Amino acid sequence: MEKRTITWLIAAISVALLGLVLVQVKWVRDTLALKDAQFNESIDNALVAVSDRLERADARRSLNALPGGASHDAALIDKGLSPPDTTAGRTGLSEDSLDELLRGLLTAGMFPDIKERIDPRLLDSLITEELRLRHIEGRFDYGVYTREGETILMSAGSEVDSSLLRISAHRTQLFRNDWPQAQASGTTWWLHLNMPAKPYVLLRSLWPMLATSAIFLLLIAVIFGYTVRTILRQKRLGDIKNDLVNNLTHELKTPISTISLACEALNDPGIPKDPEQVRVFTGMIRDENKRLGMLVESVLQSAVMDHGSMRLRTTDVDMHALLAEVVRNSALQAQNKGGRITLDPRAELAHVRGDRTHLTNVFYNLIDNAVKYCTVAPVVRISTQSDARAITITVEDNGIGIPRGEQRKIFERLYRVPTGNVHNVKGFGLGLSYVKSVVERHGGTIHVESDPEGFNASTGSKFIITIPFEHGEQDQAAAVRG
Repeated sequence: MEKRTITWLIAAISVALLGLVLVQVKWVRDTLALKDAQFNESIDNALVAVSDRLERADARRSLNALPGGASHDAALIDKGLSPPDTTAGRTGLSEDSLDELLRGLLTAGMFPDIKERIDPRLLDSLITEELRLRHIEGRFDYGVYTREGETILMSAGSEVDSSLLRISAHRTQLFRNDWPQAQASGTTWWLHLNMPAKPYVLLRSLWPMLATSAIFLLLIAVIFGYTVRTILRQKRLGDIKNDLVNNLTHELKTPISTISLACEALNDPGIPKDPEQVRVFTGMIRDENKRLGMLVESVLQSAVMDHGSMRLRTTDVDMHALLAEVVRNSALQAQNKGGRITLDPRAELAHVRGDRTHLTNVFYNLIDNAVKYCTVAPVVRISTQSDARAITITVEDNGIGIPRGEQRKIFERLYRVPTGNVHNVKGFGLGLSYVKSVVERHGGTIHVESDPEGFNASTGSKFIITIPFEHGEQDQAAAVRG
């Protein structure tokens, strides 16, 4: 897939995801607005019901003040129920004549002051009950005010905000059925209600929906991010594989051509065949054949790691002896560039259970990289130390170093760190991935420390490998220590 196609695909999916988020946000906002309107309507309906019940309670109080007052009927009235027909027999009043009675009482001025008509405890209980019937919970403040704003009654509590309560949009008129004769002064009374926790109550009622929406959006975003990352990674892996094929083709051509030329020279009757020349040609064939074998081995190691079929033939391995052999065999490689390799075996416990061949290859790879990626005379220092759990081997060099941004990638297959002006370094990006695989199969860990000042700064790198003495299957023999 071309880079332009991938870019357009990512842009299209990003726009679609952004559009989905915007639609979801608008839907949530509209839902909140609708819930808010329903919440406000429920509060207003509750206040109207409180006003009606308070007025019926006031009428009951007035009826009880009459001779032969009917407390039972008043209780029914307070509950919003019609009294039985016996009410008319006992009081001489019917439901239809209640208005006439109230008219007479009001005309005669028999109602007491407004503060006496409102029982604070009754009002508080009525508001609580009506709100609960409408599934509205939370702290509320209320107050009774005149039309001119004079405070008649206010709910108890030090947290009441009188300024917000006074201007609250949730209000209803009390004693709406009072006759005009009782309102000769033009005064009316209003019940105000304020819910400080209203936003919290709304969100609490919506949180399952909001949480579900957020989870799905997050899931979509994560999947989208993972998909984009996978596409880009596969694209980069494809590019690296193409580079590998090109590089491998070039690497194979050189030894094949050299072997071919040497063979032709040996078979050419016109070229003298003295022992020295024969030795030179056969040496060239041997070296190039060995180089071909190393190339094939690298590819095979990569295939083995891909299929997870690396098999370890574990034995008791003396890491100090193994490292001494590796240093001895690699010394000439460093000396050809004017450098050296040193070993400082400080570990008191140096024996582990492991595959000697693979462990040897690990340190050959690290030394090979240390020598190749160096612009000055290479100096490679190998040291060991141990504790009761594991042995730690440190391979430190004075090479060009590894930038911080590349250190997490160097153990990936086929990845090669850009080497700046160093153009003579050959390889396929398989060595460190193989090293990491072998170390992990031995139950160990590997990490790198490097802080280069630039691509050509000889600040070096330090690879730290830790291999536990006991690892692998539970029935595997314990490591030999000493």
